[in-house]
Order: sequence, then C-alpha cells, then structure tokens
Amino acid sequence: MSIQEAYLVMYNILNDYYFQESDNHYLASLLSDMDPNVFMDKMSADPATYFDWLSCVERYIVNEEIKDENIILALRSFLRFYQQEFGYQLEDVIDYFDLRN
Repeated sequence: MSIQEAYLVMYNILNDYYFQESDNHYLASLLSDMDPNVFMDKMSADPATYFDWLSCVERYIVNEEIKDENIILALRSFLRFYQQEFGYQLEDVIDYFDLRN
C-alpha cells in the first residue's frame, strides 16, 4: 500500500485501540496531532507528525510502498520514536501491539 494509505491505516488502528482499549492521554494527544480528518487533503492535523512517520518508516518503504505485514512494525517504530524523543508514556500501547505481532 502507499505510504499515505499506510499512515491512514496506522491512524485508524491506533484510534480504534484508543476508543476500545485505552485511556492513555499521551496516545490521545498523539492521535489529535495525527488526525487526517481535520483537513480535506487527509494529511495529519500537525504536518510534523506525518514527517515523523516518514522518518520512522523509511526502512519499511520499498518502491514508495509499505507491505501490509510491515504496518504493525512501522506503527511500533513510530510509537517508540514518540516515547524516546518526546517522553510520551506509551509503554502500554507498545506492549499491546508487541503481543499482536
């Protein structure tokens, strides 16, 4: 799938997880920045978040696409980046997705 499609899939996976399983306010903040539904171009509400996504997933990109089986790996890489770089407490979210792969 395209990089943009993968971003949307990742957002939807995290958003579903948040509303069904979590009350992590760090994840809520990240989802707010990532939200592709704010603007018509379906990009993140905070463009820096999308560029962070690109940096985190570049190792999974082949011919401008990300394989479906790498989405969760890319998602975890993105969450770890926010945890390490900005101090977001996302251990519970990362652990949840570690168990899914």
